[in-house]
Amino acid sequence: MSLLPLLIGSETVRHAIAADELLCPTCDQPVTPQKFEEIQARERERAAIVEHELEDRFARAMAEGEAARKAEIESIRKEAAAAVEQANHDAAVREASIREEAAKSIRAEITPKLAELEESKRLAEQRVKEVTENQDKRLQEQREALESAHKEALNAEKANAFSHNQKLEEKVEQLQRQLQEKTAHELGEGAEINLFEELKRAFPHNQIARVGKGVSGADIIHRIMMNRRACGTIIYDSKNRARWADEYAAKLRRDQLAENAEHAIPCTAAFPKKARQIYVQDGVILLNPARVIAMVSILRGLMVQAQVLRLSNEERSEKTARVYALITSERATKFFQQHEAFTDKMLEIEVKETRAHQITWKNRGELIKGQQKLFLDFWMEIEHILGTGDVDGSNLDE
Repeated sequence: MSLLPLLIGSETVRHAIAADELLCPTCDQPVTPQKFEEIQARERERAAIVEHELEDRFARAMAEGEAARKAEIESIRKEAAAAVEQANHDAAVREASIREEAAKSIRAEITPKLAELEESKRLAEQRVKEVTENQDKRLQEQREALESAHKEALNAEKANAFSHNQKLEEKVEQLQRQLQEKTAHELGEGAEINLFEELKRAFPHNQIARVGKGVSGADIIHRIMMNRRACGTIIYDSKNRARWADEYAAKLRRDQLAENAEHAIPCTAAFPKKARQIYVQDGVILLNPARVIAMVSILRGLMVQAQVLRLSNEERSEKTARVYALITSERATKFFQQHEAFTDKMLEIEVKETRAHQITWKNRGELIKGQQKLFLDFWMEIEHILGTGDVDGSNLDE
């Protein structure tokens, strides 16, 4: 800030200018213009110094005020932060206190309910235990009743089976007496023919031949064929015998070796003691006639597979032994029993279907006859109208 206007505007300068005299502004003494200029220069310098000092003081005052303001703001901020922190702490304390009080209140409320639930659970478990014990008791009683009924039914079945077996034994004895009246040649011829026809019907693409009478060896030779190539041979002894002798198996085994056949099968209803249906003795398979076709189907598949795989003789012998062990096992027995059961059911269905067809054919024939008679009667009436015949049909042939 310049002090020159102040000096120029002072009362002394105004009087001096008005009187055309220059007075010293400090002592009010007349001065020359030059002196006055010097005085003004000094005054301007002093005023500049004063102005600079004032500006410095003002800047320092402003800086100090700004520092004080910032310090005060920082102090206020710290106090506010401390107050907020204290408030948060107080709020957390109050919240924890409220939570604790709420938890106490909730525990006070639910404790009786929990006790009731525990009691209800105990009663329910006790009830379940009682019900389970009662069910177990009833199940035990039912089981005992079922076992008793099963035993009674089993005993009754055993009694029926015993009675049936007695009847069968009587029938067998009767058949044996009848068979004894026939010669062995007659018996063998009939059995051989039956087996031969069954094999031809079951395996039409194989080579099956009967051995002529008086020729030593097996009764029937069966060559397994696949794509017109021989895969092996099975020989059969099909003579009926009232009793079994071990020499039958030994004789067929020799015939098998002589024929170089893979399998030999005596088809017989007589078996060694404690054997029945299927039995392997001396390397040959004793078969009940009812088992022959099913067993030959299995052996034929084995021989075809061996041919396809081109197994060595040692491998074929090993696999044949394993197959023989399988077909004489309990599993094979169950298989053939189920096979027979299915076969019986199929035959039963065939019988029922045949009877149903016969009834259908009969009904259809009656309907066709009725249709023909209806047409004939109607045509006779037309002829009667036309005058070409009689209503009774006397001119029908004309």
